[in-house]
Amino acid sequence: MLFLSLAAIGKLDVTGPHGARRAGPPLVVHAEVQAAIDAGEPVVALESTIITHGMPYPDNLHTARAVEEAVREAGAVPATVALLDGVCHVGLATEELTRLAQLGRERVAKCSRRDLAAVMARRGHGATTVSATMLLAHLAGVPVFVTGGIGGVHRGGEASMDVSADLTELSRTPVCVVCAGVKSILDIPRTLEVLETNGVAVAALGARLPSARASEFPAFFTRSSGCAAPLTVANPHEAAALVHASRSLGLSSGTLVAVPIPAKAEAEAGAVQAAIEAALGEAEVAGVQGRELTPYLLARV
Repeated sequence: MLFLSLAAIGKLDVTGPHGARRAGPPLVVHAEVQAAIDAGEPVVALESTIITHGMPYPDNLHTARAVEEAVREAGAVPATVALLDGVCHVGLATEELTRLAQLGRERVAKCSRRDLAAVMARRGHGATTVSATMLLAHLAGVPVFVTGGIGGVHRGGEASMDVSADLTELSRTPVCVVCAGVKSILDIPRTLEVLETNGVAVAALGARLPSARASEFPAFFTRSSGCAAPLTVANPHEAAALVHASRSLGLSSGTLVAVPIPAKAEAEAGAVQAAIEAALGEAEVAGVQGRELTPYLLARV
């Protein structure tokens, strides 16, 4: 994983639960997260959809804690983002993280940017996707967000217009998103085209093609996607310089840094592709589409 420490954006005030501080009524920043922001220390935002919609309790809680611990071991402060009782949280206390994991998908809405206001209005619970996590992290002054894989253009998206809100958010929110690439179930070439059209800087971290000068863009389950990455950064320092230059220019777009999955954890590309094709066929027969399609396909794969 890659962690960057950048200057805080503004000051937050008004004390909330657990010593947290509020940026107006709807956004609560955990005290530890706020202290790190104020001190210019590294903070890493984490999404919460994987907690509520990715696996059952208590496996989801164990995973969430393990991810936060990995961030701490790397020298940064984790800030898991979620909504509880209609309040947006950037950083969760132990009991809040536990409560979110126990509530699960039946009682927690999956929230992208468009869903935040609705969940807040009904004082509900929400697990943030990439787009919502980016937005709330930016509002709190957290400039880096780590996730597994981003959404993109769905296969057949040229006809269905099924394009993830993640791509639009990357075009308008200046947060650095570090991930393992675009989910393999998606149309990766078209996803990269949309990111280019929207002016998003996309870089792969040191993933060189065996027989070419270009860098390969990773595909979540695998290190290879068959697509050349638009940019290459050899190490975290080069990635940080890219983000710093973008902020210096005052660009409103985010930066996407794709870190290939470790070789020892990589899936066999042919097996993954076969599983994807089978899952796509099953989804069509079952009539699964829209926001339910990605979790369905990932579960089937």
